Amino acid sequence: MSTKAPEDSKPVTQEELDRLTGYGQDIKADAERLKERKARLEQELQECNKLEEEVQKLVADKTSAFDTRVDVGCDVLCAAHVPDTSRLYVSVGLGFHVEAALSEVTELVAPRKAHLTAQIADVGQRLADASACIAAFDNSLRLLREDHGQGA
Repeated sequence: MSTKAPEDSKPVTQEELDRLTGYGQDIKADAERLKERKARLEQELQECNKLEEEVQKLVADKTSAFDTRVDVGCDVLCAAHVPDTSRLYVSVGLGFHVEAALSEVTELVAPRKAHLTAQIADVGQRLADASACIAAFDNSLRLLREDHGQGA
């Protein structure tokens, strides 16, 4: 179906097409940042799940001590011996840690997991909206270029 432009509309200039192309690139960059944010949130949710699994394993195995590696910053790992596993320090954000009994760790992690799940859903919806917007924008830009005589 071909639509004809109204008689009083003026043709799109090359400058306007270039500016619109720049807007399209900006939208695509925003979508890429949303993808990266979603990946970071999913990684953090996986870490919360792993913490819960490890704590459940410690409780089930009745482990009293173990050796591990600890991140001391900037992804630098240091060997560590944990002599008593009855209590753990759990990072609650902004550099703060809470000492908790093994049985309390799940209660500390549950609100964070719920928050992360909600954020992932929100970012996923925003990403879907952005993808739809990009597709519509690209199609509109293609039509403008065809009208301008450039083709796709």
